[in-house]
Amino acid sequence: MNKIELLKEWFYKEEERKGALNDSLNIPIGILTGVLAGIYFLVSKYNYFSGSKILKLIFIILIVASILFWLACIAYLLLSYNNFYKGYKYKSFPNARFIQTEYDTLKPYYKKYKKDLKKNITLDKLVENNIEEILIQCIDNNVFNNDRKSAYLHSSKIHILNCILLLFISSVIFSINYINNEKEEIYNIKITNYMSDKKIPPPPPRPQEPRVIKENQQPVRPGPRPTPPSRPTPSPKK
Repeated sequence: MNKIELLKEWFYKEEERKGALNDSLNIPIGILTGVLAGIYFLVSKYNYFSGSKILKLIFIILIVASILFWLACIAYLLLSYNNFYKGYKYKSFPNARFIQTEYDTLKPYYKKYKKDLKKNITLDKLVENNIEEILIQCIDNNVFNNDRKSAYLHSSKIHILNCILLLFISSVIFSINYINNEKEEIYNIKITNYMSDKKIPPPPPRPQEPRVIKENQQPVRPGPRPTPPSRPTPSPKK
């Protein structure tokens, strides 16, 4: 069994697991957004001034509990994503040339103590042992971080379920209250008369009457137009 290959595969599996845990936060965040909208709707539309006082008290307790579970879920999501903004410290290979660096570091040691080492210990074996040690440290650290993120994410999902359950019971009480005591909403309608400041003119003069023509009557030429009366001449000023 090649331990290097096994450890390397495990290392990359933990890297994939880290990405999957971060991506899995999108669904709880979307659900929490919908739950918050539901809480706001129930609280704003509930009729607190009529109906059973016991149901109103139970409704308030359920809503408060839902909000607390919602806040707890947000806290666990923050812990799962970035450890409350502290971040998680993952370990990886030192750099792209870390294998060559191990050779350069171990080569003087191997030349100096070659005669004292076991026969099966070669320079390649020393480098391989150091690579195994690096991989083991990375895997142990990354597994611990991913296990923490997974546990926090699991707790957040439990609180989401509790929040949804309480919200469902609250909606039942809200429905009873809404059916029996529908909340009256008052709308103020303001009518503005934009013509109040304008003077309304009288109706215009009526049109002329149309001329009546009989088929058995000859038309008559219209007479000359009457001469308009002359204007009086103004008297000279004295």
